[in-house]
Amino acid sequence: MPIRLIVAESGRLPRYMKPLRTQKQKKSWVYNYGYRLTLRSNTNRIFWLCHICHKRKAATAGFAETTEATSTAARHLNRDHGITNAGEQPPQQLLGGQKSLEMMLKGGFGVSQRVANEIGNFDFEDPAFRRMIHFANPEAEQALWSSRTSVAQFVMRLYNFMQPQVVDELRCAASKIHISFDGWTVKGGKRGFFGIVAHFATAEGDLRDVAIDLPQLSGAHTGDRIADCVAETLQKFNITAQNVGYFMLDNAFNNDTAIATLGAKFGFKSKHRRLRCSAHTINLVGQSIIFGSNKDAFNNDENLAEEEKYLNEWRKQGPLGTLIDVISYIKTPQQYDMFANFQRLARQDLPADDDAKFQILEPVKPCVTRWNSFCSAFERAVLLQPAFNSYVCFYVEQQRVADSHARTKNNKKPQAPAWMRSKGLTAADWAVITEYIEVLKPLKDATKRLEGRGKCGRFGAIYEVIPVFEFLMGRFEQRLRQYERVDFEQREAPEDHISINFRAAWEKLNDYYSKLDDSPAYFAACALHPYYRRYCEKAWRDKPEWLVACMADFRALWAEYTTSTPPTKPSKERDNGAIDEAISYIISDSEDDDELTDEYDRWRKLEPKWTSKQHNSPNVDGNPIKYWVQLQSKYPDLSRFAIDVLSIPASSCECERMFSELGDLLAPRRRKIGSQLLAALQCVRAWNAAGIKLPTSATSQLSDHDLEQLYNLTAWEQPSDSG
Repeated sequence: MPIRLIVAESGRLPRYMKPLRTQKQKKSWVYNYGYRLTLRSNTNRIFWLCHICHKRKAATAGFAETTEATSTAARHLNRDHGITNAGEQPPQQLLGGQKSLEMMLKGGFGVSQRVANEIGNFDFEDPAFRRMIHFANPEAEQALWSSRTSVAQFVMRLYNFMQPQVVDELRCAASKIHISFDGWTVKGGKRGFFGIVAHFATAEGDLRDVAIDLPQLSGAHTGDRIADCVAETLQKFNITAQNVGYFMLDNAFNNDTAIATLGAKFGFKSKHRRLRCSAHTINLVGQSIIFGSNKDAFNNDENLAEEEKYLNEWRKQGPLGTLIDVISYIKTPQQYDMFANFQRLARQDLPADDDAKFQILEPVKPCVTRWNSFCSAFERAVLLQPAFNSYVCFYVEQQRVADSHARTKNNKKPQAPAWMRSKGLTAADWAVITEYIEVLKPLKDATKRLEGRGKCGRFGAIYEVIPVFEFLMGRFEQRLRQYERVDFEQREAPEDHISINFRAAWEKLNDYYSKLDDSPAYFAACALHPYYRRYCEKAWRDKPEWLVACMADFRALWAEYTTSTPPTKPSKERDNGAIDEAISYIISDSEDDDELTDEYDRWRKLEPKWTSKQHNSPNVDGNPIKYWVQLQSKYPDLSRFAIDVLSIPASSCECERMFSELGDLLAPRRRKIGSQLLAALQCVRAWNAAGIKLPTSATSQLSDHDLEQLYNLTAWEQPSDSG
């Protein structure tokens, strides 16, 4: 029998008390091992507290509501204390080294794939199967899902628990909520989704990138349709006209229409809020260098049907086409083994000191839709140049012998790739490949810098866009001047199509750089950064009209934040005890400061510019968001303005990362996952990774039946997307 509990004397349970009325019906046996309590605020709700756990001062264990049933309390007594209706049971020795389910879960255990596959075929809803599991181990039977929709119900409950926490995070953000979105189609093209990511700064100055929705987008992806989809998500997460920020998107035309529609709905200037993904822009510039000016339309994985067309054009472009064909030919285990053997042969020519550093490497396969994969393929090929030369020469010689044999027999020449009947890759060819690498290297470095999203806010930030574009423009113009002095008629001259493609790339880069003027956010991010704040003034010395125009737009945007009255000069009278404060005030006071009522002007004049060491600091000292959080009391309006613009990402790469995770999730056997379940799974995974805390204890307001009706769980097994 339990000892008597006087709730009023217990500080551990202030919300509960002993029931005022005694129980009329027969008491359940569980009350022999626990206390009967009720809520002070609602005496109709009855609870059970395990007296064993209470005496051990366990924080949450052994507490259950028993208003309707006592099964939870009974399960606790059986599971944790070995007590049943028949009384306390002596611990049973497991036969033959058998482990309990709890022991196995805590200690870890391995199961072969074959066993896992067989278990996966069991129907766990079958009563006979559940009885068999119960006979082997009652704990295991309790751990089984109850039905085929149990996993879906669990995911949706978890989503419904976590979604309000995400809404609360967005509500408490120190910045506006910036949005990036993009479309994605599953393999086979049967379903299209729209990934939506929120970007913001917390009150502590930390940057957050959180996927908030993955709606299925059916029909044509028109701008109006996209706008409706995004507006619905913004409403679901309480993102309003007051806290919605900027939209970082790729260069698709329908995105222009979508932001124009959203601008009319939320009341903002669409041209100002519509920003272009910098990494995507650089991707288009890189494609122009490699493919020529007519290749910028290929921008996503849905154009894989055009791959053969691409490669046919590559084969006509000399060294690059030959190299790509050779890399593409290495695609079987036999070919990889042969290429590895040629690397081992090449190692014999290395100095003894380099032998320890040797390792077998595979060729990098270029993806036709990503220019930087071609750059990586070229770099790996140059690194493995001796092996490539030997590999090509082997097949060229083999093909020469085969063709000679066919001629002697008056037979038709056997089919073979064009490179097998070429002269291979000459020194001049490798020089061309190396030059392409040199041309592409700055773009590759710029992409890495802008597509990242470090916690300190250094990389992947909007304030880096103008400096990075200025760097690229300078490099491109310098190389163009070099090409202008080249006589391409000379035998030693580089390939003339390099110059042609490079000029096309420069024109595209210049065009997109000019489009940065459409939004004042880029300039504002530089102007409000403690390190970059004078960058544009110095970089545009020879273009004063640029600076005048950008500063005018900046002042207009700044005016939207200057809602508070200018700070009044405090009285010079001080408390006699505040000696240090009074001295500091008189020393720091100056007549010049009286005229600087504008917070931006005061900040420019009074606050020191960051040094390069401060900017490159990996800790809090180099975080511009935290810098402005610390200055909020001194510059309330300007800090709000700065945090808003400095928290904008430089690219929409978070959407690409979401789609990459989805591709991993939708393995061939999982392509029947319904669209709502897929969205909930991805969001829960993203929220967990973003640090949104899982609920430790919560009660769902929806029953299993309610969930099935609300989300139509039984219809979530879609036809396979694999066709």
